[in-house]
Amino acid sequence: EILLEITFLGQAGIYIETRHGSILCDPWFNPAYFASWFPFPSNEKVDRARLTNPTYLYVSHLHHDHYDPQFLREYVSKDTTVLLPAYPIDLLERALRGLGFTKFIYTQNAQPVEIDGLRLMIMAMTAPIDGPLGDSGLMVDDGETRIFNQNDSRPIDIDALNSYGPYDAHFVQFSGAIWYPMVYQYPEKMLQALGRKKRENEMARALRYIKEINATFVVPSAGPPSFLDDHLFEFNDFDRNPANTFPDQQCFIEYMQEQGQNQGRLMIPGTVATITKESFLTQHPFPAAEVEAIFTEKRAYLEAYRARQMPYIEAQKASWPRGQVD
Repeated sequence: EILLEITFLGQAGIYIETRHGSILCDPWFNPAYFASWFPFPSNEKVDRARLTNPTYLYVSHLHHDHYDPQFLREYVSKDTTVLLPAYPIDLLERALRGLGFTKFIYTQNAQPVEIDGLRLMIMAMTAPIDGPLGDSGLMVDDGETRIFNQNDSRPIDIDALNSYGPYDAHFVQFSGAIWYPMVYQYPEKMLQALGRKKRENEMARALRYIKEINATFVVPSAGPPSFLDDHLFEFNDFDRNPANTFPDQQCFIEYMQEQGQNQGRLMIPGTVATITKESFLTQHPFPAAEVEAIFTEKRAYLEAYRARQMPYIEAQKASWPRGQVD
């Protein structure tokens, strides 16, 4: 019997393999936002060659930690069929067509579609608060196992979402992803207070979704990036600073446990999970002690990561236009 398997690729990237085909979701490998964001933990060792021929490609939205045009152009077969969220503006479709993709399935918001044995549903966020790029979540049901990949989206109609449940696994964002409040010119004390409030709010929001969707297993995903640039390095949450808005996966799993939720499961880039209704079996790419050290010795882990990526960061900076407006 072929079971549903998910390989974690970093950030919101997952590769879903089912008896009815595979879905590549939000693969992100090339640093984003002027080399200021890198996947955390590092996905340098993930086997990209395995991802070249998925049956379907799903890009949730156009933020660059979800939409990696260089990776999609260089690695993913253009024969792949794209699952398109029902956005009112066709920016995502135009971007993917620009990379050479030509096969699209146009989904309807929160309406399941059956394709060759898979039941899929995309919930598209199209309110003004979601921004012009929108956001979306994906439900996948292979007839045995049902997962909800929420990534960054904040679905409002939970009843509609749950009408396709119950879910065996739920992938959810739990961490900050913007520059507020640390780049604002607030007095230090106020900055700390606002940072604390934001960290508490973002984790509490994720917990509300976890409770409402009530999946058997929960994987914290779309977490914080790694900040490897010297100017940004101290924004990484090295020692669980309550005012830092970028808590990591392990931190969130422990927060869930404090709230009486013991269904959290850790996946890092390269982890493969085999999911059934009763079980969530993970195989990490490294021995347990090495996986643990990513989180317990985080500063050392990120310093080594930074040293490996510094030539890339410097080359990126050297390529920026100087003395002209861009």
